[in-house]
Amino acid sequence: WVAKYERDPDAEAPAGSASASINDVARYLRLQLDEGRFDGKAVIDADALAVTHMPHMIPSLPRTQTSRTGFYGLGWNVRYGELGQVAIGHSGAFYLGAATNINLLLGEGLGIAALTNAAPIGVAEAITNDFLDIVRNGAPTVDWLGFYGMVFQSMRDAEAAEFDYGPAPSGARHPGPPADYVGTYENGYYGPVVIAAEGDGLAMTLGPADAPTTRALMPYDGDTFTFETFGENAVGPTGAAFSRDPSGAVSELILEYYDRNGLGTFRHAAKN
Repeated sequence: WVAKYERDPDAEAPAGSASASINDVARYLRLQLDEGRFDGKAVIDADALAVTHMPHMIPSLPRTQTSRTGFYGLGWNVRYGELGQVAIGHSGAFYLGAATNINLLLGEGLGIAALTNAAPIGVAEAITNDFLDIVRNGAPTVDWLGFYGMVFQSMRDAEAAEFDYGPAPSGARHPGPPADYVGTYENGYYGPVVIAAEGDGLAMTLGPADAPTTRALMPYDGDTFTFETFGENAVGPTGAAFSRDPSGAVSELILEYYDRNGLGTFRHAAKN
């Protein structure tokens, strides 16, 4: 087996990555469980560390009468058991080759970490929760691999392209002249997108000026084009739909891939 893709996490690492061996992580768990001490030496103030283990927000409300509220601390998911036992944990993952999970039972002084070099499919979470289930109940009470498999599959399904841009539909309309679409389109969240003529077609450039990304826009149906998504979260071809104002001039561009939260509308700079 040979990895087909390579990824460089340097750009995102400062926001939430750690370069560590399993031995490093095990020492980190010991530090957390011993209230900031390691091998008897105080490394982190115990009171300050305890604050990170406390709930600070509610990311998920109970979905059934028997489920519990999920809390979030400072970098930890915080859960409470039937008898008030405090458990903290967190997962981390990249689609191209890393899936990890840490779980700690603070009152019991017990923790487990699972680090894998595979895509996030629930294996790391299943290992740690299986272990804690055995500790608490003597045997697994849930098919954790099946459960987390469904959870991660639903996440992948949510990231999938909303529309299958296969062959253009029969009777597809021709796009307008390239000059209709050329220009800069502004977006307060993602920044500008530049549409430029390239040969007989169009190219779209986005991203920081010192490291831009350019994608060809392929005609699909009228003012709707497609482009190939990129990066480890790519979903294949996705839509780039231009819209026109009452005069017939192109005024907006909606990039479907960036519009999951309603933030994917780019307005023609000349029309703002």
